[in-house]
Amino acid sequence: MMEELTEADYAKARLDAAEETKDLPRRKDAMGRMVPEKKANKPYFVYQDYKRKQAEEAAAKAERQRIWAEKVARGEEVGPDPDEERPSAAGGLFKVLVLALLMALYAGYFVMGDPFWGYENKWLTARHWASLMPDGTQKMYTESMLAKYDGTDPEKPLLLALDGIVYDVSEGRRTYGPGGGYHHFAGRDAARAFVTGCFKEHLTHDLRGLKGDELKSLEKWRKFYAEHKSYKRVGTVYHPPIHPSTPIPPPCDGSQPQKDETVGPQLPPAAPNPDPRTHKTPPVQPKKEL
Repeated sequence: MMEELTEADYAKARLDAAEETKDLPRRKDAMGRMVPEKKANKPYFVYQDYKRKQAEEAAAKAERQRIWAEKVARGEEVGPDPDEERPSAAGGLFKVLVLALLMALYAGYFVMGDPFWGYENKWLTARHWASLMPDGTQKMYTESMLAKYDGTDPEKPLLLALDGIVYDVSEGRRTYGPGGGYHHFAGRDAARAFVTGCFKEHLTHDLRGLKGDELKSLEKWRKFYAEHKSYKRVGTVYHPPIHPSTPIPPPCDGSQPQKDETVGPQLPPAAPNPDPRTHKTPPVQPKKEL
């Protein structure tokens, strides 16, 4: 059991503290005490300096107010109150801009029934902003977990991943669901196939060996899904590390497997049409109609 401290113990502690600080410089505090300038007292000194500065400014303001009031009482010409707060030009400009914005939103709602004048963008939807909030909706998927959301179960959302980012593409079930032109992308991260067009051999997240135009194409696909007004980001997918000895996926045109990672694979012929609603064969680039 801890023993209770006596008055003698406190006196000894005070003597020890005085002995430790006897060689330190001292400052007078607001109460007239000489306080040693040790590290533990620095916050106290900062606060004392702040209080002293506040008192000096208050005294100076009171003196200005006294002089100004005396001049007014004698009938002398004086300017405005020297301590009166005046609105800044920046504050006035900000108010004008806010008022103009509110008027534009109201006019759009009155004229077209839409405060944004019919402009459609995912950044203007509450659904998109809700998907960015840290409310637990962003989830980490394993590859086996992601495979369960390939659209075969109509009760589950339809998900796909691109370079580690998982998107809910349930709004495009006709395209990404069973029988759709892009069903091979559902429930997996097939980033390589997005840029090579090899929809059988390159359904993998392995991007080794890609460069130049292929990486630019991948960036376009990233932007496509990130900015799509109907698809939303719902999490990320964890991929086990690729062992360095694993061969790079070969091109799908029947040529020899690639050995040098600095050389990108040859682009295959134009990819099959991913959208069954059209009959033209588009290039392997993001399509806004998906």
